[in-house]
Amino acid sequence: MNDSAISISVIVPHYNGAPFVLETLESIVAQSHPAAEIIVVDDCSTDDSLDQIKAWNGEHGSPVQILSTAQNSGGPPQPTNLGISAATGDWIAVLDQDDLFHADRLQQAAQAYAANPQVDCVVSLGNLLHAPDKAATVAQGRFVRDQTWRRRRLVGDVFQLASGEAITHCVRHGMYAAGYPGLCFRRDAWRSIGGVREGFTVASDFHFLLALSARSDILIVDQPLYQRRVHGQNLSNHSTLGFAETLQAISERLQDRADLLADPKLRSALAWRIIESGWNVAAFGRVDVGTRLIRQTASIAGWTPRRAAQLAATPLMPVYRRLFLSRTNPTPEVIAQVEQYADQLLEMMRSQPIVNHSV
Repeated sequence: MNDSAISISVIVPHYNGAPFVLETLESIVAQSHPAAEIIVVDDCSTDDSLDQIKAWNGEHGSPVQILSTAQNSGGPPQPTNLGISAATGDWIAVLDQDDLFHADRLQQAAQAYAANPQVDCVVSLGNLLHAPDKAATVAQGRFVRDQTWRRRRLVGDVFQLASGEAITHCVRHGMYAAGYPGLCFRRDAWRSIGGVREGFTVASDFHFLLALSARSDILIVDQPLYQRRVHGQNLSNHSTLGFAETLQAISERLQDRADLLADPKLRSALAWRIIESGWNVAAFGRVDVGTRLIRQTASIAGWTPRRAAQLAATPLMPVYRRLFLSRTNPTPEVIAQVEQYADQLLEMMRSQPIVNHSV
């Protein structure tokens, strides 16, 4: 397949992006593989950023189609879906309003897809704008250090992950694509999945990657192709809600692929993910809930009572709380959501026998 014929629409969900969004748009129009179209979806901004975008658009020959939501949706899922619905390209790339594409980001994705037209998603790595030598997120850093996904080289720096392996890596590492900018996916796959989950505020990208992974193999471009900007308004700062939505996304996916829980490495990674959620809940005052989740998880994972006691030790709670002092305290509803989906996952672990080999 000729990669130059692959059409990629770029969607930019936008809300109050005045300090950053024009630089973001510049990085899109500078692509070596031109975007089929650029669609900015404004989510009822209250600053002057939309006026800035309109002025910039006029000065640059109107390369951007501008859409608006009827009212503020509170997060990127609805604007993202609105933009993709209006897109005409066969493939979709999404760029957050405060991040940047490297000049060959779309070109690399198109070349990867041309090497295997059967896949639904191409994942690329990223780095931090202020620290280019560092991975875009902690989750992606863990993924990069895990050499197992580099076992099947397709061509050049492109590696192929089987569907089950891709799901497993999501559970083990989290959102290793570090957000929507790390994804390039088929528009018809988005439609078949039912779009981006609008009920999610923080982890809709993780939920979407899991859904894409369940549909087909995933291609990984082993290069940083976008730059993530870290600042105080990043949605990922809402930590407990992120834990709750992540557990929900994993629970929903493993209901269809419970066989993956036979892998001891995946079970261990899932146990640590539930325990981390328990620490977070306890750090914000629900020590009873957090301690129960930690102890039950350790027991199901086969860890000793002493180890379980160490994990549940109260001295960890103020330490963990200090890590989240700048973040939003969770509501009782969010804590209940953590408990609900943690319990669902624990029940799956109880009912699934362990097999001593990796997926």
